[in-house]
Amino acid sequence: MDDSVLAAMAKWPNVPEVFGWLSLDARGQWRLRGEPLNHPAMLAFIQRNYTCDRQGRAYFQNGPQRVYVTLEAAPYIARFRQGSWQLHDGEPVHWIGGAFLTPDGSLFIDANRGKLAGVDDHDLDAVLALLRTRQGQPLDEAGWARWLAGEAEYFLHSPPQPPVRLEQAGLDALRERFRIQPDPQADQ
Repeated sequence: MDDSVLAAMAKWPNVPEVFGWLSLDARGQWRLRGEPLNHPAMLAFIQRNYTCDRQGRAYFQNGPQRVYVTLEAAPYIARFRQGSWQLHDGEPVHWIGGAFLTPDGSLFIDANRGKLAGVDDHDLDAVLALLRTRQGQPLDEAGWARWLAGEAEYFLHSPPQPPVRLEQAGLDALRERFRIQPDPQADQ
């Protein structure tokens, strides 16, 4: 977190939290009350001061005020560009612990030891090319049908990382597994 944010938190410790104003869509676009945020300095500030709490609620620490984030998909969005992974907030992905495909065709990864990240759909073609059998055979139409029927295994091959098995999982199940609250509310 920025030093100025930490100083503001110490100076004003009891500022009310904000809910329902800030959201993150499935492509990593920040939105304020539904409208895209495009101001480069504001985006950089949000992303430097963005994290999740122990209850699985994503938030941005705006000085002394915690602004909770409504999530369209996941707290992080992963992008695969020019052969490397990066989260939407600029954090490089150094470790992938799992790959998950939902029934609606969305792909998610377990990034950097426990961060659920939806894969930006702009990158799906490049990422699908990384799916291979244990023997390294690329995914094809027949293999896809066998995988969907549970008759074949495919792995996400993204060197230098070891391959991880592609699993079928619903979004709600992933959110439960990773303890994510997609629509944070004030404590009752």
